[in-house]
Amino acid sequence: MPRFLLSAGIKLLVGIVLLCGAYYVVNHSNYYYLFIGNILLLLGLAFLVEGTTFILFALIKNLRNRKAAIISTSRSTFVVLFLADFIIRMIGVMQTYPERTDGKYFSLSTQENLDSWYWLHTPNTLISNQKKEFLFNREVNSIGLSEKEIPKEKGTKFRIIAIGDSFTEGVGMSYEDSWVKQMEHRWKWKNVETINGGIGGSDPIYEFALYRDKLIAYKPDVLVLTINSTDVDDVAGRGGFERFHADGTAGKTPPSWEWIYASNHLFRMFTHAALGYNTSLLRGADTEEAQLKAIENLKDVLGRLKKLSNEEDTKLLVVLQPSIQEFKNGKHTPFFGQIELAKYLKAEQIYFLDTSNDFEKKGVSVSEYYYPIDTHFNKKGYALFGKSVYEKIEELGFLETSP
Repeated sequence: MPRFLLSAGIKLLVGIVLLCGAYYVVNHSNYYYLFIGNILLLLGLAFLVEGTTFILFALIKNLRNRKAAIISTSRSTFVVLFLADFIIRMIGVMQTYPERTDGKYFSLSTQENLDSWYWLHTPNTLISNQKKEFLFNREVNSIGLSEKEIPKEKGTKFRIIAIGDSFTEGVGMSYEDSWVKQMEHRWKWKNVETINGGIGGSDPIYEFALYRDKLIAYKPDVLVLTINSTDVDDVAGRGGFERFHADGTAGKTPPSWEWIYASNHLFRMFTHAALGYNTSLLRGADTEEAQLKAIENLKDVLGRLKKLSNEEDTKLLVVLQPSIQEFKNGKHTPFFGQIELAKYLKAEQIYFLDTSNDFEKKGVSVSEYYYPIDTHFNKKGYALFGKSVYEKIEELGFLETSP
C-alpha cells in the first residue's frame, strides 16, 4: 500500500504542476501557444487520473491484479482524446471567428465584461484594423470611437450620426472610405457633417446607451441606426437593459474555464453541443427562446430611440443590413426576426430601409461585395450599402431642412 500511495502522490503532484503550467502558458501569453497549453493540459489530466487510480489500487486490493489493464486503458483513452482534438483542430470546425480571420484566438468572452455601460475603444489610442485580407489603422478619439474630435457646437452644419457595429464603423476600410464618411463627402455642398458612432462588436442596446448619454449632446439632425443578424445573436446572449449594473459596470463575467476552451477544440465541441454555449461563451444564446426574447428587446430599444428622437426633434432612420451568410445562389433569406422587426418599424411609423433588396439585385455576384474570409463588406460592398442609405435619406427629404 505505501508504494501505491507514494506513486499516487507523485503522479498527482506532477498532474497539478502540468495543469498549472497549462494555465500559465495560455493566460499569461495572451492566448498564444495554445497547442503547447493543450498538450500540458492533457498530460496533466492523464497524470491526475493515473494518480487517482493508484489511490484506488491502495484502497481496493482486487484492483491491483488489474493494474496493467487499467493503466493501459487510461493511457490509451488520453491518446485517443489527443488525436481527436488534433483532427478537429486541423479540420477547423471549432475555430472561432477571430481564428478564421486573424489566425489567433481572441477572448470574446472577456470582451463582454465591461467596466462601464459603454461598448467603446480605449480613448485616445491608435487601433490596428488588421485581418488576413486587409490592414487599416484608426485613431480613436476622446470618447472611444474611431472618429476625429468633433466640437459639440455644430454651428450651421447639418449633422448626421450613425450608430451600429463593425459594418457602421467600417471594418475593412480606411476612415475616409467608410460609408459614413462617404456620406459626408457626397453632401459636402450641403454643409453636412457626419459622426461615425459605429464600433465593432456592439449592439443596439449598447448603442442606445452610448447615444443617450454621450452622442446626443452633439445635437444631430439625423440619426441612422443599423441592425443585422449579429445584433440578434448578441442581444440573445447579452440580454436587454438588465445588462447594465447599478455599480456602473455591464455585461457578464467570463467563465473561469475559458483557458481550457481556448486550448482544447474537443472541449469546445462539448461546451457548444452539450452545455449550450456559443463562441462568445454566452449560454443559451442560440436557442429559439433567446432569439425571440432578443427581438422583443430590440423592439424595446427601437421604441426608446423613437421617443428620444422625437423629444430632440431628430430624424431617425433604421437600416436593416444583410450578411453574406443570408444569400444562397443570389437569393436573400431574411435573418431571424428581420420580418418581425420590419413590421414593428412600419407599425410604429419609424422610417426604415431594408438594404438586402439592393444586394439581392446583384444575383449570384453578391459575393463580390464581401471579403470572403472576414465576411465584412469590401470597398464595393460599402459603396453599395452607402448608396442605398444616401438615396433613402434623400428620398425622405431629410436634407431639405439643412442650412
